[in-house]
Amino acid sequence: MEVQVYFAPGEINEDAVRGRTVVVIDVLRASTTIITAIHHGARGVIPAKSLEDATEMVSKLGMDDVLLCAEREMERVEGCDLGNSPAEYTRDRVEGKLLVLSTSNGSRAIVASQSARKVIVGGYVNAGRVIEEIAKGDSVAIACAGHHGGFSLEDTACAGFLLHRLSETTGREVLPLNDGAWVALELGKRTPKSPLRMIRRAAHSRRLEEAGYGSDLALCADVDSHPVLPVLKDYVIVHSDQVF
Repeated sequence: MEVQVYFAPGEINEDAVRGRTVVVIDVLRASTTIITAIHHGARGVIPAKSLEDATEMVSKLGMDDVLLCAEREMERVEGCDLGNSPAEYTRDRVEGKLLVLSTSNGSRAIVASQSARKVIVGGYVNAGRVIEEIAKGDSVAIACAGHHGGFSLEDTACAGFLLHRLSETTGREVLPLNDGAWVALELGKRTPKSPLRMIRRAAHSRRLEEAGYGSDLALCADVDSHPVLPVLKDYVIVHSDQVF
């Protein structure tokens, strides 16, 4: 299996993702939040590159079952229904709803990957389902959302966790095609079965704890707690059952 890993959305372009299955990862917290929303019955999640785009989409949709969800600098944007904490996305709050989501990093990475053959949203919480899916193909790119355009430890470690576990559970050899994939794979080999310790080492974890979101870290590190596969279909992230 050929694999490329990109550390930030700025590294992603059409040539990088064309013909590939792309796994978008933003462990802290957008991909975890999206997976949680789909697991709890959200009808779909529309990723928006900016708050302005998200607000405009909600206005055009004009439906009672649409929620505007946005975060900047870790906090829910004033006037929005939800922010970017997975703890907010309970079944009571999101079941049957269509969510329009704009976050500092994750939603942008998804938008940047839209030209891929298939885009799926991954994290620790649905690692098993992601591995099951990418094992079906031969060419995979993992797009890390990073932090403000740069490298993030938690996303790269998660990419490596997926690749190392893929190799262990399926017996398929992982062939890294770029330096990012080698770095991720080496990190993955050093990640314990419970990745919370690794996540806590990340700079963004400390920022979240200081902002009062420390409890989100354990939610984001809870391996296989939400065994669903969110996939992008016609610019909306939906449960894989609605696609395959």
